[in-house]
Amino acid sequence: MIVHNAAGRSPDDAEALAACALSAVPGMGAASLARVALAFGSLGRAVEAGPGALASCPSSRLPPRAREFLAQRPDLRSLGTWAAEAAQKAGARVVTLGGSGYPELLGQIDNPPPVLYVRGELVPRAKRVALVGARAADEAASALARELAEDLAAAGIEVVSGGARGVDASAHAGALWGGGRTVAVLGTGIDVVYPPENGDLFAGIAASGGAVLSELPPGTPSSRFNFPRRNRTIAGLAHATVVVRAAAASGALITARHALAQGRRVLAVPAAPHDPLGAGPESLLRAGIAAPVASAADIVRALDWPMSDRLAIREAGRKTSKPAAGWTPPAPPAVEPLAGAARQVWDALESGRPLHADAIAVRAGLRPDEALRRLTELELEGCIQQKPGKYFVRRAGWS
Repeated sequence: MIVHNAAGRSPDDAEALAACALSAVPGMGAASLARVALAFGSLGRAVEAGPGALASCPSSRLPPRAREFLAQRPDLRSLGTWAAEAAQKAGARVVTLGGSGYPELLGQIDNPPPVLYVRGELVPRAKRVALVGARAADEAASALARELAEDLAAAGIEVVSGGARGVDASAHAGALWGGGRTVAVLGTGIDVVYPPENGDLFAGIAASGGAVLSELPPGTPSSRFNFPRRNRTIAGLAHATVVVRAAAASGALITARHALAQGRRVLAVPAAPHDPLGAGPESLLRAGIAAPVASAADIVRALDWPMSDRLAIREAGRKTSKPAAGWTPPAPPAVEPLAGAARQVWDALESGRPLHADAIAVRAGLRPDEALRRLTELELEGCIQQKPGKYFVRRAGWS
């Protein structure tokens, strides 16, 4: 068993193992753990005191579920060891609050998570923007998220999102396509891949200099009760949260409220009238909670960050490429220039019938991550279209 905390202390670091153990106690969130650390002096001392002392300590004000669990006198040291080893088997390491590798922004919020399980590389200090929105995103919302993320990543800004379907997955994919880093915050344990179809995406994030992380103990399944906690961490990692597209009751608005409570900027992309996924951003804008943005350059300006040459060029290119009145688009070009893996993916697609990315990978004889990269290329070229659920289809007029 190996545990590495952020400060690089010894593998048997008692405080890191204590954080793993107590965060795995049912009902124990960041606020409860902060009270325990205050009552006992540290989480390590709380574990040394034992489950009986923990359960009976009045100042820790433990939730009923935690008291019930501790009343069974569990071996907390073994619980910590189990959590650390389960994370290691999933390719993750333990990062603890107060260590040099803990994200600086996240450490500034009230009651930050005392432990993070991290796959990949989590840079302690970085410019980060959270892009959040609907799981049931339509093509326009997904394309918008990908474009914003790609431009932010190209400007050296990390993109944070929740690893879910829809806007989240599109934001992560866009950041990878932009050649930058992205951070996926899971609402499950680090060893639980949810949604299942995002497994390749998570592997690509970790392999590309970004990070997949969770504050939840290994083995934690997907549950709607976990997502507010995950959303709080998303907001805490970022300088600003941007609501891309979301319904009025979307969890993305919970992330925005957390950002507001943490003193971070909240931004929203205005939508066209009657767009059902525009209700969330519009409600934030009407309430004066969010400032409007329409591009990555707008986001950078809202945060008063220096505009990179690359982002300025991209924005200028978009402005000059807008069609004039009466302009007729040319016919789509042929795809003859496609070669290699991109050609294999194109040939695997069928006209008029959407195919799942995994099926396309099998047909093309490619690894899933390679097929997904080529699909992203073709989508950005405009010759294929992505449908909800990671399905793809050739666009009309292309052959």
